[in-house]
Amino acid sequence: MNYKKSLFMLSFICGLSSAFLLQASCGHHHRPHCHRENRSSQADYVIVGVGTAGAVLAKELSDDHQTSVIALHIGENLSQDPLIKFSENVIFTVPDLLVGPPLYINGEGVPQPNADNKQLVWGIALPEGGASSVNAGAYCRGTNQVYAQWEAIAGPEWSINRILEIYKKLETYHGETTNPAARGHHGPIDVRQVQDPSNVALKFSLAMLNIDPLRKPFSLIVDYNDPKTPIGVSPQLQYTQKGENGELRVSSVTAFLNKKVVTPDGYGVNGRKLRILFESRGLRTLWEGNKAIGVEYLNNGQIKQVFAKKGVIVCAGLFSSPFLLHSGVGPAALLQSLGIPVIFNNPNVGQGLADQPSVFTVFTSNPMDTPLEQSAGLFTQIAWLPDPDPHTDSTKREIRIATINPIPGFTAALVDLCQPLSRGSVSINSPNPLDPPVINQGEFTNPEDLELYVRAFQVYMQNLHLNLQATDPLYQLIIPPPEILNDPDLIRDFVKFQVNSDQHFQSHCRMAPFDQGGVVDSTGHVYGVQNLIVADDSIVPQNMDGSPMASAYLIGANIARLLKARAR
Repeated sequence: MNYKKSLFMLSFICGLSSAFLLQASCGHHHRPHCHRENRSSQADYVIVGVGTAGAVLAKELSDDHQTSVIALHIGENLSQDPLIKFSENVIFTVPDLLVGPPLYINGEGVPQPNADNKQLVWGIALPEGGASSVNAGAYCRGTNQVYAQWEAIAGPEWSINRILEIYKKLETYHGETTNPAARGHHGPIDVRQVQDPSNVALKFSLAMLNIDPLRKPFSLIVDYNDPKTPIGVSPQLQYTQKGENGELRVSSVTAFLNKKVVTPDGYGVNGRKLRILFESRGLRTLWEGNKAIGVEYLNNGQIKQVFAKKGVIVCAGLFSSPFLLHSGVGPAALLQSLGIPVIFNNPNVGQGLADQPSVFTVFTSNPMDTPLEQSAGLFTQIAWLPDPDPHTDSTKREIRIATINPIPGFTAALVDLCQPLSRGSVSINSPNPLDPPVINQGEFTNPEDLELYVRAFQVYMQNLHLNLQATDPLYQLIIPPPEILNDPDLIRDFVKFQVNSDQHFQSHCRMAPFDQGGVVDSTGHVYGVQNLIVADDSIVPQNMDGSPMASAYLIGANIARLLKARAR
């Protein structure tokens, strides 16, 4: 593990020289000596971050060709880079998280006392389109069970029916389903189902059907994005892909900011009032009283300003809470200690960070079962399973097991918690917005998460190993060694040593009533101020039990709908 720590630390300190320069020249909230743009640099909306959700908002809000939008993006437009464009190479974009630029800003979180004091890597995707441009591309909606909780917390605009309606408008589904009415067929996001699962996928899937001896066998799922089939095993992943043989990645850029919408250098086409400013890092909100009127940002080493007539929309992902804090919205004591003027005292900002932890396991597999030409996707198959405790809800997604078979003879299985109870935080310890944020992933702060892992390994992984052995002796669990699966203490030690973050960060700018930990209301507007909106996975009211990419698309589309309705 030492070589990884060295890489993490190296990437963590990249760019510190530019941060020191910024602090030296522009280290305070009001700086008359900093470069100011004139008021001609303004639009109806300024969007901070053109990631998965931000790209949706930029397109949707400017669709009427009357509403003007300026969007600031921290990185470049790399949608035509072969590394990103071809999904079959996704295995190269995901590990780039370990080494940082050009695809990520990254660093290490604070030591995790409940996980051997590990410092877990965090990352922000730099290319336009954010995580949708570099992640594994797996498309997994949440379940109605979770969306019912969203509605209870955030109200009818986030109801099960409303969410399904939005997903159907977003997607064009190419694949099998027993419920065509639950899938979209004319939307901008192409979702393709793997048509020819490998023998590895089939053997793992069949071996998972009977891995819980105290419950009836799980089912093979035709479509796990069908709300009627949230639990079960699928040898056929669904990916955001398009093109011949599904080789081209679909991202928020290709779906919403393609050549019909904007030029490669960021100018709206056919009269669309849209401007994307690349390599422009949003630093803080500009205020008149408590009304957001614009954004201060860094571009080519200069501090600049851009103004908004209707609203500033923050779509910065993991950086959304730091942006609010540097803007003066957050816990007053923290802001005052850093010399940041308090615009509104909200102790909820940055709290309640939800992540999905992941534990890496390895099996040997039959090398003859690995096809020469593999599906254009990272994962081989996937299973959505409940807590193996027979007294718990058998319809609730709690465990996700997804396998990867990059080379013949070896298959990795990622064991993830879908709805962990543990919570962390996102904060700052400097008034300089270019300094790294303070990320506490909060792994196993609730001990129930660790005990769920113990049950998952004792029941699911043990029986998966035995079932595979009975099918083909070449399939053998090697990490962890099978002999530890009868010892809860050894399982705990293994999980704490192996656990990592899935980079599925949610809920640190939570959409909920203020007295229930809320940062934004049901329309995304930040409490206590005017014209400041957050619209990304940071506002998730109850952590998602699917993939956050899917929820980011949903949030971008729904907030855009609500803003357009409000403007009428």
